[in-house]
Parts: sequence; C-alpha cells; structure tokens
Amino acid sequence: MTATLDGLSLEDQCNAILAATEAEERRLQAMRETPPGIFIFDGYQRLQYLLLEVVELSFEDPENDSGPMELSIPFDHPVAQWMHDDRGRRDRGEGENFHIDVEHNGVRVTARYAKKKVVKDGKGQRMLHVTLITDYENLKWIDCWSNPFLPAIFQFPRIFLLAGPAIWVLKTALFLNLLRIETSLWQVPDDPMNPLSWLDGLDMSTWDIVIKPTTFLEDVAAGTTWCLFMSRWQKWHDVAEMILKDAELSVVTRRYRHGDPEPWPGADLKDGALVVDIVDKSGQMEGFANGGSIFDGLTRSIRQIGEDFIEDTEDEVLGEPSWPSKFYEDMFGTPKGFPFVHFPADSGVETEFETAPPTGVIINCGGQSAPGVNEAISAGVQTLGDIVTSNINIYGYGIGAQGGAIDAVLKPFYTDTVAAWMSTKLVNRIAQLGDSHFKEYHLDLPGKAYTLSSVLAIRAGIVATARKKNGSVKFDSGGPYVVGWPGSGHLYKGDRGSFEITGDTTGEIHVERAMKAKFKHSAKDFALWELEFGRKEDEDPVVVLQKKISNVAKAAAELGVW
Repeated sequence: MTATLDGLSLEDQCNAILAATEAEERRLQAMRETPPGIFIFDGYQRLQYLLLEVVELSFEDPENDSGPMELSIPFDHPVAQWMHDDRGRRDRGEGENFHIDVEHNGVRVTARYAKKKVVKDGKGQRMLHVTLITDYENLKWIDCWSNPFLPAIFQFPRIFLLAGPAIWVLKTALFLNLLRIETSLWQVPDDPMNPLSWLDGLDMSTWDIVIKPTTFLEDVAAGTTWCLFMSRWQKWHDVAEMILKDAELSVVTRRYRHGDPEPWPGADLKDGALVVDIVDKSGQMEGFANGGSIFDGLTRSIRQIGEDFIEDTEDEVLGEPSWPSKFYEDMFGTPKGFPFVHFPADSGVETEFETAPPTGVIINCGGQSAPGVNEAISAGVQTLGDIVTSNINIYGYGIGAQGGAIDAVLKPFYTDTVAAWMSTKLVNRIAQLGDSHFKEYHLDLPGKAYTLSSVLAIRAGIVATARKKNGSVKFDSGGPYVVGWPGSGHLYKGDRGSFEITGDTTGEIHVERAMKAKFKHSAKDFALWELEFGRKEDEDPVVVLQKKISNVAKAAAELGVW
C-alpha cells in the first residue's frame, strides 16, 4: 500500500486509502451475501448435481467431533427424486450412499447420507428431509489394533503403545490402521477377483482417507505436548479424544477436489479423498492471549505442566507478541494463540456468555494397592510365617511351615490397605478460590494407585472440575466479520475470539476458542453463521470422565500397570 502512495499529496493519499477501504468493505459484503454452494456426490465421490434451491439447509461442525447436517427440498425436485431412489442408484453403479459438500467463504463442510424421510408440510406440499453426518464420523469407524501389521488371529503384543509429540503420535496411529485396512494384507480386498486390488492399498492415490504427513522431528520442533497412545482394539476417536482435549489440538477434515491446491507438496490423491490433518490453533505451549481488560489490553500466558505432571499453571508472558508477517497481507485469518476478532459490549452483535467457577480442590482416586505392594506383603507374611512355624513342635511333632495358611487368613486384612489411594491437593486452585470452597472430588473408578494411569485419571479429574467458560455469537450479513476458512474469512472453528459483557464496569475481556460452528440457510435466515466459544459439556462431566478413564483402565490393565 505504501508503495502506491509514494509521490501523492496528503489529500490524494487520504482519497486512495478511503477508496481501498470502501472496496474492501464491498468485497466483504459480497462474501456475506453470497449463497452457499451445495454439491451432490454419489457413493464414489462423483459429482452428480449442483443444488441451487433449498427450503432449508443447516449443519453443525463441532471441534474434534462429527455433527449433523439437515437438508429440506421439495419432493418433486429432480435432486430429491434421485436421493430417494436407493435402488436406482445401486443399479446405475452410483452406490447407495450419497454425499453433500457445502461451501461458503472458503469453508467446505462435507457429510454422508444417514437417513431420509418424506413428510407433508402445513401447506400440503411433500418435502424430502435428509439427515447427514459430517465426515469426521469416518474416524469413529476405525479400530486401532494391538498390532496393525499382524492378522486378527495372532495379535502380539497385547496392546498398541506409542509415545511422542501428540500430533505425530495420533497421525501415526491412524495411518498405520488405515494402511492395514487399505492394503488388505491379511484380509480379502473389496474386489477379490481383480488381481490388482490385492496391491491397491500400497498406492495412496486410491485411498478414501489420507493423512497429511508430519514428521517426528517437525512435531518436536513445534513444541507439541507429548502423549502416550494406548489401544487394544479401541476406536481411534475414543483414544484420541482425551489427548486432543488435553493438548488443545484440532482435527481438520476436508475433502480434496480436483482444482484445489495440493494438501502437501507432491500429493497424489483421488478426487474426493478425505484429507485428515491435526493442527495446533491454541498456542498454549508457546504463549496465548487468555484475557485482559479494555484499560490494560490483553494479557498473555504460557501453559506449564508442574513437576508432579499433574497440575497446570499459566505463567504470564511479557513483551510484544510476534505475529506472522503473512497475517498483515490480507488480514484474513486468526494468528495462533491470539484473537483477531473482538466483540465490544456495544457491538450490537447477538452474544451470550456463561462462566462457572472451579469446584473441588482435592482429587482423590484409587482403590487398589500399587503394583507389587500386595505381593510384597504376601511374600513377607509367608516367609516370616514359614520361619516361625518351622521351629514349633507340639508333643514332639513339628507342624511344618505354615506361612501359606497364615497368609490366607491375613490376606483380607492387608490387601489394598497400603499405597492404595492417592489424594492430590490443587494448591494454585485453592489460592484462587479463597478459603471457602468445595473440598474433595472423588474419582469413583477402580484402579491401582501410583501408576501412570492414576496420574492420567487425576489430570482428567482436574479438567472435569476446572473453570468453565462458554458463549455463542451469531453473525448476520451486516456484521463486521466474516466467518470463513483462513484466507477467506476472519475466523473459524478452533480460532480464538474475545468478548466484552455489556454493563460490566470492570471492562474485562474474555478470550475463548471457537469450539463449534453452526450454519443455517433458508428464505428466512440467509447464510447465517453462529459460533460457540468455550467447551460446552452436553453430558455430566463426571459421566464423561468415567467413560474416558474406563477406556484407559482397560488398556492399562492389559499391561498390568493400572
């Protein structure tokens, strides 16, 4: 911009800046007023229709999960008739499944048909209502075998273990099991009579799901949180969910279409391949904006894990942040760790914000003695009993070594009494809450204390009882920001945004990540976006926690470390 203003008078410079600003505003308004593109694909990801008219279209795109997509069109529409004709699609070789791509402001949300029904509306017109589920659902249908390189009949070792930086670990575990599925090394391929199909899996250009590569050294250099992936024939999503949440990583799923930029240099993919990437949008280990006020600006902190590997702290970072220079080129996108989009108290944008304080300050768990404790006591009782009873004579008859009998009598009294429980006090939380607060939070889960799994359980308990913040923002065509993909919008799912609350005299600024994107398009609501910030728990966090830790317990029990 400065280069084009050289040699101009001050008045001409002001006019040029005003003209560029107005042109940018017109471009943003045109993006807001552009209807979504709706593309219909068959079961082989081949384009069949471009849908220009819908009665209603809506979807939810949550962070690290699948969401529903709803489509309503008149039943006499040609696309509705094609969707309804399951047998015809099978007979024509199009497949019973069909898929929908919705594109708006660079965002491409893709979904697979789940169910449909024909209903009559209030005006007597028949409508086809189609329910689809977004493509993250594919990751919930992939098992992580104990050993993906061996057949199901022989699985050694008993459990799959992989440690390292979280992005590399999660991608590697997913890739190995996709390789197992696609290569058909130990299973019959989809078309066993085609000799080439036995080798198809070695060529990733034929895969329906591919992983964007990240090397171990790249992930180490990025400073990603480390993790331990444990699975014994569990779903990849079930194992990854807690790791993604703890490391604040985002799974990005996007269908590749011919004409798109290469997902990575040299990528050779089929049209419609689902590209899976895992990215860090939080910057929690590098320094991120965590709040502030309108008087002092935003504060930054970096997340540190304590020496006990249990409690986290957020240490304030001083100095100016270094934003990527690319961000200033078009101002589209949100830099990692920093909110570009801000909603002042008087913005007029419809916002809701809810907070809840931390609860328990002491986390208790356990129930079984640490590995080796009961065994050591038993061995001691038997040894001592053998020594003592071996020298006892009754009427000249020795009673022999009775250590085993003594141990059998005493076992119910000493089993799981030593090193069977763990109690962790959260000192930092106590300092923040004051001296009047809820005391203890008990993890009602069976397991061995003082093991790796018990540490994971305590960390999960800390998350379940931590401070909660969440809110929602609705964007209409008259708003100042555009929801969209980086390069086409200001922010999307996973990015940070900041808020003020109307009437708050403290001027506090709340900073949270967008955890769910919602979209609705109809005659009444034209291309309306809504973002939910902060993590909302749809279930009781205690129930969710027990479910996740039980999965960890199952895997760890196979190793004898739970």
